[in-house]
Amino acid sequence: MSGPSAPLHSRCVYALPDARHALDQLPSNLGRSSVVHSLVRSFDLLHSPRGRRGPSSSVNRAQPLITKLASRSDLEKFHDADYVDFLLKDYKEDDPDIQDQGDWNFDHENFSLNQVIHLDSTMQTNKRRKIEKNRESTVEHFGLEHDCPPFPRMAEYVLAVAGAVLEVSQKLRENQADIGIVWDGGRHHAQRSCAAGFCYVNDAALAILELRKQPTNSNLPRLQRVMYLDYLDIHHGDGVELAFWSTSFILTVSVHFHDPQGGFYPLSGSVDSSGPPPPSPAASHALNIPIEHPGSLSYICHRSLLPLINVYKPSAIVIQCGVDGLAEDPLGGRLWGFGLEEMGHCLEIVVQDSLAVGRKVLLLGGGGYHTANAARAWAYFTSIALGRKLDLTTEIPLNVERETDYGPGYTLDVPQFEKVIQEEMKPENDEKLQRVVQKIDHHILILKKRYG
Repeated sequence: MSGPSAPLHSRCVYALPDARHALDQLPSNLGRSSVVHSLVRSFDLLHSPRGRRGPSSSVNRAQPLITKLASRSDLEKFHDADYVDFLLKDYKEDDPDIQDQGDWNFDHENFSLNQVIHLDSTMQTNKRRKIEKNRESTVEHFGLEHDCPPFPRMAEYVLAVAGAVLEVSQKLRENQADIGIVWDGGRHHAQRSCAAGFCYVNDAALAILELRKQPTNSNLPRLQRVMYLDYLDIHHGDGVELAFWSTSFILTVSVHFHDPQGGFYPLSGSVDSSGPPPPSPAASHALNIPIEHPGSLSYICHRSLLPLINVYKPSAIVIQCGVDGLAEDPLGGRLWGFGLEEMGHCLEIVVQDSLAVGRKVLLLGGGGYHTANAARAWAYFTSIALGRKLDLTTEIPLNVERETDYGPGYTLDVPQFEKVIQEEMKPENDEKLQRVVQKIDHHILILKKRYG
């Protein structure tokens, strides 16, 4: 597959949160953050730190942005205060109860929670039991169990992810960048008052709210309409959809695998779910596109997504680029089994289309549980955003951190999962997919009437 690259020298900022150790402790993705950023650096996709001499500036590189931690009030722009209080409880330096606590232990194989609380030996046994009972109840209430257990430096992790998306979104809103990249973001399942699906903070919702603020420069136009496109991650972007369910200022579109009968998480995301019913102005503003087979992603990109973008005419587009549908991924690899070529092509088409009309683009990470392949994908996507798409046969640089195994091929590519696609399952012949396309066509007509 081939397509035009993004315009050369688009201004791109790349978030490097100043909390690497906290980001690496996310239980579902241990160590992934450092691996991703290491590979991106190794491919020479980032500018050198200020003051160091680097390669020729004629090659477009992203400007690294060392982002700071968000504040409590930043989180409360979307999340409930009680949930934020619990997330940040161990971040209070003046809380004596928390100072006596040990780490939360996590069974990485079975995703089961085993909380260990260390209390001073002088505390009475009944007080310890009361604390444990109350904490277990609170943990369950806020969704901090099973797939979202509390973990060491959880508060710092949440603040780091939120801080990264907020700073990058500000750069876009103030016209200091054309593209922003936050690979540590994209946590699309988190709800307003609880964690869910490996996601503790809904950074996408925070980013969208930040993008829509009035710029500090009064001469700049407001980014009035924002489109959220969740179409590389295999899971439905339920948390972001729900966050903006009742507004027409945000159009959410999720492309995902959908099998509620088979229990596929998060069960939601039917094509028949499209927002509140008419006459709500938000009708047809929460669209879902279930797909199943390799080739479908490219087909949907051209057949449905570009028309949706062109009729809605967003000022900015936020793209969640989870890669758990890539071949070899332990969660979604055998369900979708897409190759990196198809995913990259689809991203490139949307980025190119947006930059051509001056639309701001924010790229977020998301799922991806094969660490080496997630790093491959996001390094490749970074090169696409810069308009200097790497060849998939490119070898992994020798200067990359070697704790990660990029074998057996040691190239950038992640080939498509080899499975026989029968003639009737090809996108243009797939009756199930064509029914989905027809329903999306109906919503495109509704949006076209409204937005011209």
